[in-house]
Amino acid sequence: MAGCLTEWITACSNMTLSISALYTACRLFKDHRAPAVGFLLLSLSAGFCTLPLPSSLYLTSLQGDLEWVGEALAPPLVSFGFLWLSEDQLTAHFLLLGTTLLPVLCDRLSADEMKLMSRCLALSAFSCSLTVCLFSGNALGALGSVALSLPQMVSPKVTVKALAPLVSPGDTVGLLNWLLKASMTIGCWASEKALSRYLSELKELDTQL
Repeated sequence: MAGCLTEWITACSNMTLSISALYTACRLFKDHRAPAVGFLLLSLSAGFCTLPLPSSLYLTSLQGDLEWVGEALAPPLVSFGFLWLSEDQLTAHFLLLGTTLLPVLCDRLSADEMKLMSRCLALSAFSCSLTVCLFSGNALGALGSVALSLPQMVSPKVTVKALAPLVSPGDTVGLLNWLLKASMTIGCWASEKALSRYLSELKELDTQL
């Protein structure tokens, strides 16, 4: 009974995250392509995790890989959007380069190296978004940055070839996992509002000039 309840709550949290991320991607696609792609990846990975797949090592590995892609790449792509709006294109391109290289290098790096690279990318994305949002007075953006980065900061996943996050898998099952999914759901909402507000303020400033 407890196992069924846990599976049901996990499926609901993944479904909620998938719908929220997809809605955010659709809302942002017109003006913020990179963040929209990040949220689309997050939506697809969370949606795939809700599917009742048969027990299979390959499917389990595929689910883990997709979940890693969504959680690792969405925050940097959102940070790219904030950096681009702040006209810091150089930092934005460096961050985008790191985001692109991470999945490319995953088969060439050891498990420990992947953990380190994932955390470095998450920390870079978090610090970039937070810096832009603090200087622009965008509290929602800061909230979204924290919420989206929490999974990679607290319990970063790696590709399933490593099968070992920095904390033991048992620690991420249950309440912590649900809280991290809820955090990312809040991050979707806050980031969409923050990016839209930031762009609106910049357009308003341009009209005044």
